[in-house]
Amino acid sequence: EDFSKPKIVWGEISDKSKFAFDFLGEYIPEATSFYMKGECIEYLLSALNSSVSEWLFSKVGTTTGVGTIRWKKYTIEQLIVAKLSTEQLNTHLAAFNDLKVGKMSITDFECFSNKLMYDIYKLTSDEIQYIENQQTV
Repeated sequence: EDFSKPKIVWGEISDKSKFAFDFLGEYIPEATSFYMKGECIEYLLSALNSSVSEWLFSKVGTTTGVGTIRWKKYTIEQLIVAKLSTEQLNTHLAAFNDLKVGKMSITDFECFSNKLMYDIYKLTSDEIQYIENQQTV
């Protein structure tokens, strides 16, 4: 019955974080697709797709040897995801709903999510620049 619930889905091999939200409760019978359910999964989706998590994952994840990363469950579990305050969670959910109904573009939502992660982790402008520059290498 968990497969029929909304969840986060992703493929194992990718050049960057590409987590998606399954709103419809679909089942994808593919050997290298994974599912995640739980509390605050809308926020977790944003956290997993953020530049911060992608940078962190580059430190604990494994590569295929040809420029792609293996987004394995056991290494994703090593990521540190900060908890949101009630105000931050409400702000995030409002933005997520705006994205869902087409009031916010994916690009704008990505920028919003990255800024939220930077604020939560209290990163300095130098740290943010370092992380963002690592994403383009």
